[in-house]
Amino acid sequence: MTITCGYERKSDCVVTVMLTDGDIDIEIYSKIEKLFGNQMRNAVKGGAEDLGVKGAKIIVNDFGALDFVIKARTKTALREAMSRRG
Repeated sequence: MTITCGYERKSDCVVTVMLTDGDIDIEIYSKIEKLFGNQMRNAVKGGAEDLGVKGAKIIVNDFGALDFVIKARTKTALREAMSRRG
């Protein structure tokens, strides 16, 4: 099951997650990925670790979101995915 959270507007991001049995796989799509990709990945990993998620494919389409926004969107999408998984 795929869950999406966020909006395609300035200073936001769209995070799409799908829970898996493997590791955490992160894809970032952003104009500034070369400059801030590591910070974005750390925000995504931090959100997953906060919730104890071990396996998920997480795709972030960034529109200038700050780290705390990326982390919050990630956690919201993961919580929804976990609640629907059972």
